[in-house]
This record gives sequence, C-alpha cells and structure tokens, in this order.
Amino acid sequence: MARRFNNTHSLDGSGRSYSLQVAVQPPRVARAGAPLYPPLAIRVHICDVETGEEISGEDELNNLFAQATLYGENINSPPLAPPDMFLLSGRLSMSLDLLNDAPGESDEDAAPLSRQQGSYVIFPDLVINRTGHYRLGVSLFKVGGSRRGRSSEDPHGGGTSLEEAKSNVIIVQEDSAPVEIDPEEQQFLEHIRDRGIMVPSPPST
Repeated sequence: MARRFNNTHSLDGSGRSYSLQVAVQPPRVARAGAPLYPPLAIRVHICDVETGEEISGEDELNNLFAQATLYGENINSPPLAPPDMFLLSGRLSMSLDLLNDAPGESDEDAAPLSRQQGSYVIFPDLVINRTGHYRLGVSLFKVGGSRRGRSSEDPHGGGTSLEEAKSNVIIVQEDSAPVEIDPEEQQFLEHIRDRGIMVPSPPST
C-alpha cells in the first residue's frame, strides 16, 4: 500500500525556500536492535523565492546537513533520542548529495528521477533499540552565515535549523517483520544506488 510523503516548507534569509519530503518511509513494523529497512531517505527541495523555480542548491551543499531524531508516535511529542543516547543508534547526522549532477530535462526517455533537480539524504543504518511506537524526524541545518530558520541554533552545536519532516509511525517489536516497500520508494533507492551510493540490502529472512 502506498504511503503518502510528508512535505514541509520553510524560508531563510537568502532568497531561497527549503522543503523536505520523506522519499522513503522507514518500515511500518521493525525489529528492536536491527537496522531499519527500508532506510529513511529525505528529498530536499530548494527553490528561488522570486521565480518559484527549483534549483539544484549545489553551491551551498557543503553548508547543509541533516540530523535524525526519534519521537513518540504522537506527531507533537517531544524528542526521545536524543537525549536518550541508547534508544536510537547509527549515523544520526548526514551530509546531502545531489539527486542528479546534470538533470536530463531534454531526454524524454530518461527515468523521471533522472530529470529532477534537488538533493537528498539517506540514513542507511538507523537502529531503534527498544520496543514501542515511534516516528523519526529529520531536521535540515545550515552552517555559516546568518539565516532565519524555523528555530534557533541546533542544540548539538551544528548550525541553524531550517526545516523538519517526520516519518509515519514505526511499530518496533521483539520479533522480525516482513519487508514492505512501495514501488516508488524502491525506484528511489535504485536510482541513488545506480549513482554509486551505498544502499543497504533487505535483511535476510
């Protein structure tokens, strides 16, 4: 069953807007202590405020990074991890990559993702270590310069928060669960794998 993307939007002081879209949802049911599959992946869209056109954002990619946070299932619940450093493990802070180096807008035979602008971030090895019902949140941060984001400084000392998106609910249990992935999400993972990005394989059954 297809799961709708979570999309959020924010402006900063540079004449650009930023939106986050959950391109690959984490699993609906996961095993405690095991890496999440599918891995959470986020599309980052950067638009020129004056023209409304999406741009690659390549010129500021080195100043942007994403941070994963674990919440309870209530969309407005406070963060659980951090501060709980055991509950969520793996690489919680990740840099962004371009979705395409040169989008092939004129190539009508190219796959749709190959014709798109923007960047993305993938969290390949997140692990939730206790049973329960959770959501993952991903915040986009910018370092350097003066920016007006949704909130002030990142509590981890990383920069200014621009935007956050949250995943669907994840049920974490003691037992393993069958892998479920939407075809569009599978296509996204295959696209970035073809670009040389290390994407984890489904767990063996």
